[in-house]
Parts: sequence; structure tokens; C-alpha cells
Amino acid sequence: MSRKLKIVKSAKFVKGQITLPGDKSISHRTLLFASLAKGKSQIKFLNNGADVLSTIGCLQKFGIKFQLGRYSIEVDSSGFKKWDRENVGTINCGNSGTTSRLLAGLIAGQGINVKMTGDESLSSRPMKRVINPLLEMGAEINSDDGKLPLIFGDKKLKGIRYTMPVASAQVKSCLLFAGLFADGKTYITENIKTRDHTENMMKMFGISIFKKKDVISISKLKRPIVPFKYSVPGDPSAAAFWVAAGLLVPDSKLTLKRVSLNPSRISYIKLLQQSGCKIRINPIDKSLEPFGDITIQTSQIKPFSVNKKNSASLIDEIPILALIATQAKGKSVFRGVKELRFKESDRIKSTVESLRSLGADIKEYSDGFDVFGPTELIGNTVDSYGDHRIAMMLAIAGLISTEPVKIKNHSIVNISYPDFYEILKRISRKR
Repeated sequence: MSRKLKIVKSAKFVKGQITLPGDKSISHRTLLFASLAKGKSQIKFLNNGADVLSTIGCLQKFGIKFQLGRYSIEVDSSGFKKWDRENVGTINCGNSGTTSRLLAGLIAGQGINVKMTGDESLSSRPMKRVINPLLEMGAEINSDDGKLPLIFGDKKLKGIRYTMPVASAQVKSCLLFAGLFADGKTYITENIKTRDHTENMMKMFGISIFKKKDVISISKLKRPIVPFKYSVPGDPSAAAFWVAAGLLVPDSKLTLKRVSLNPSRISYIKLLQQSGCKIRINPIDKSLEPFGDITIQTSQIKPFSVNKKNSASLIDEIPILALIATQAKGKSVFRGVKELRFKESDRIKSTVESLRSLGADIKEYSDGFDVFGPTELIGNTVDSYGDHRIAMMLAIAGLISTEPVKIKNHSIVNISYPDFYEILKRISRKR
């Protein structure tokens, strides 16, 4: 049984320093920009999870070459005008929604005949949110009722004005990448701000992109991007699990190194600070994609609320915030997070059911849930639902449970954080 389950026992304390894996969102985007460049680009501290490897695998099909070093990767591209368009056939995005949605913009934009597939989980997730605006731009896309596989044709695109119906950085980025190859300007209105890595990196790499109030505009890319060197900052979504460990386990103190401090990614830290948590940020770099160190200490936590207004900037951290809420004194409210139902798992359902199986007092709604605390968590055998964020949340829960937490399908963490359990063991002092 121990070979099939990951068993996590309660910890006396957690202490130490952790260097985070490269940010997953930035890693995907940096690879795409390097592939649009003409020449050799070097990327340091790229995220080494399966999702990012899916992006590399897809780009190789277009003739992009990759040379992997110990801490860096070299990307050699002939520029977007010389991508292989004849011998691609099928690309497999694995489990990566970011790979599929961002590449959809690049493929449709360049009018490449290709079939896009993914694993069973990705093939169940909605793609109409990118298909519909791309069709408006003139793309030719055939789908399985709005889901993978997608078959792209070779039609040219035109710029459009598009208002985002759902807050989604992936959809926004898809249309920005498509806009690089569309005739005329593309305008995207974003009423609820989402992570802005794509816009920041376009500015960093010399692409003409402008924002006025809620409207982002982009023009057709006339020439390949100049090759570049870039160091990917640490992933703040991965950091959230260690933040929770440092807050919840008694007598603990953790320092997280070189974490992305992009304001659109650390809303959960601001929320927790307002709830009485001892979290200190030390900025090191203040560029378009800033980073710094974060120190966390055990804290008494007040209840907090997530709503439609702030949910877009917290969406990846909702499961671990729910765990933190089980130890806050009072009722924490999570609403406006219906988007979670369309992730690697139905994350509203999987968060509620897994925490409830550990003894949490939690009530589910169509667009969220309520958590009542503080509640002593008990051990149990729990399912990760094939979702890396649920698996990592359950592992942190094991640090504060009265009995061990045994996690089914625990290796799914390799999607984003292959070293997660090794670090968990290193920082934990068991009772």
C-alpha cells in the first residue's frame, strides 16, 4: 500500500529556505517568445514540470530546437516566418491547458494546418472560450463540440474588438498571440484584471502593445523578436503551499527565495496579511516581472473572503486557501470561483470533498463554498482527483492532521513541481 499512496504525517515544525521552481506561467510564455525569435535564446530556471515539457514537445514539431543544460535551456529558432508548416501533423499538449490555449493563438494566427490533442483530462476541458473569438478573427478550426482535438486550417486572421466574457489570462494571451499575425489591430477589453505576464513580456521583447484603461491593443508583428537571455523567477502559486505550511504548523519559519512578486500573482499574500498572517516580503528586483524573498511564520489567522472581484487573481490558490481557512477562527467565504469547475479537476468539488473527508466543516455552492473553523483535521485516505494542486494541498494538510493523510495518485504533482515531496521531507521535523 505504501508504494501506491503518499503518506504524510503531522510535523512538529517546518523550518528552512526553499528555492522555488521557475514560474510555470512565465516559463510557457518565455518558450513561445523564444520560438518567435530568430536565433538562439537562453532561459534560466525554467519550470521543469510535465506541463512545460508539453510546450517544448509541441514547439519541436514546428522545427524549434532545444538544448537542455543543468539550470538553463537554449532555444534555437529560425524565426516565426520559417516555422515548419508542412510536416507537423499532430501536436499533443498533454495535461497542459496553458499549452493548448496559448498555442491555439499562435497556430491560428500563422494559419498552420495541424491537429491539436491532449490527454483525457485536457480533452474534457472547454476550448470554446478560445475557439469562438479566433473564429471571429477568421480562423478555421474544427473541434469535438468545443473540446480537443482541434483541427486548424490555413486561413488568415483579421484584428477584432473583443470583450472578455470570463476573466481568463489564458484566453487573453491566446488572442494577443493571434493578434501578432492578424491584419489590422486587435483590441481586448478586460473588465476584471488577470495575470499580465504576456503583456509584460511583449513589452520586454520590443513588441508594440498598449493599454488604455481596460483595453489592450496589439498590432501585427512585422519582424522576428531579437533573441534574448532571461531568468524565470520562482512560481508564486507553488510558493502558496509552503506559505500555508509556515502559517499552520506550530513553531515554524520558512523563507522562500526569488519568488515572482508580480502584483497579479500575489493577491493571496495580501489577503492573508490582512487576515493577520505573519508574511514578510523582501523585494530584490523591481522590473516589469519583479521578484524577491518571502518569509513566513506560524500565525493566528482571521477568516477571510474571496469574491468575484478578487477571485481572478486568486484562482490557482483557492484549494490551499481553503485549507488555511479550516484553521481560521470563524467563517471564510469563497464565491465567484465557478471557473474552478473547469480546471484539471472540478476544483470546487475536489476541494470540498477532500477537505470534508479530513474532518473540515465546509459547505459547497455552485460558485464556491464556505469554510467554518478552526477545525481539527483527522487523517484519512484521500484522492487527488488527478489534480496536482489538490495533491499538494492534501500533503500540507497532512502536516497538521492528527493522523496520517494518505494520498492516492500523488505523483500528479510532477505536472508542475517534481521536487515537491523531497522538499516537504527536508523542511519537516516529524513528531
